[in-house]
Amino acid sequence: MSKQEQPNHTDRGHAEFSPSSLKYVAACPAYEGKDGTSEAAEKGTRIHEALEIRDPSALHNEEEVGIYDEIVAMEADFMANFPPTIEEFDEIQLDMALNGTSTFGTCDRFLILEGGTRAVLSDFKTGISVIDSPESNWQAKAYVIGAFQKYEYIDEIVFAFYIPLHNASPHHTFKREDLPKLIEEVSDVIRAGEVTRPKWENNTLDLSECNPNQNCRFCKHEDECPALGYYAVEVAKKIEIDPYNIDDLEYLPELFNIAKIVENWAASVKKRALEALRNGDNLAGLKLRSMGQVRKIEDNATFMTIAESHGLDVENVIDGLNIPLAKIAKLVGDQASKATRINKVQNFMADCEDAGIVSTSEERHCVVSQ
Repeated sequence: MSKQEQPNHTDRGHAEFSPSSLKYVAACPAYEGKDGTSEAAEKGTRIHEALEIRDPSALHNEEEVGIYDEIVAMEADFMANFPPTIEEFDEIQLDMALNGTSTFGTCDRFLILEGGTRAVLSDFKTGISVIDSPESNWQAKAYVIGAFQKYEYIDEIVFAFYIPLHNASPHHTFKREDLPKLIEEVSDVIRAGEVTRPKWENNTLDLSECNPNQNCRFCKHEDECPALGYYAVEVAKKIEIDPYNIDDLEYLPELFNIAKIVENWAASVKKRALEALRNGDNLAGLKLRSMGQVRKIEDNATFMTIAESHGLDVENVIDGLNIPLAKIAKLVGDQASKATRINKVQNFMADCEDAGIVSTSEERHCVVSQ
């Protein structure tokens, strides 16, 4: 397959209750994933496509190539523990016939071993999220069901995740006699979701049907869920206030005070998470995002002289003392032609630095979900 023929996974359909979403539905049957994509998801798609054709040439940077190389090496090391393969499948489509329902999905690799009754089923994980071990992982269970049903002569499947960012290859051996129990477990999760999720449309979902958990940030109903502010709601109930009756002005002041408590608690949680990540601690599903550095003028008089020498009038200079230095530099660049704009800005910034009137803060960060 040439580079031009690279597979496009984004065009493939997804089951409503896909194997990759079952973890979230198992935690809360009302869960429904957000639409759209993300930088991390797009990166993962590119790496998966490269792995499918074993060609990293279309990857965007060294980080992506490094993850690709690690997965290739991890699979080679893991498969060295098994007999040779007689059949290999990439991006294998698996259908799961369940109790009163069904689903389908695509697993990254399926390798049938010499002898024909054993196989290795594997999935590649390119992000930083912590992955449950296969024996307790809903995605793995669903894929194993599909593989056993598709290949009735397979008696044993070893499922492995390759997770380079955690340097881990968790695996578990499933036997055909495990199939009825696996079907029952996955069926229960999907049927609960099929009953609960439609209630969003007619606004009949009750708080008791929701289970607030750390996955709520990925749910498309995060902002309308009756479990939103769950702990604040519990506090309000204890003092006999209807937490949803925000139009009753008699109780609004007390609800406002409860909301402030929750805000302060949330701020302290965010601060602690930021400290932990800066210290190098691993927080499942969270990462630091750089917000850059702030440059501040320490000598206004000298700065005004430099700015005027670069063509800014006094009024612009005075107004600019209260805005970031980078925006003042942009004003300098805006006065120049397109061809000379970059040099003008660089010269202005250099003059400020050389005059010793600029202080630079430490790099700022915020915490975001992976």
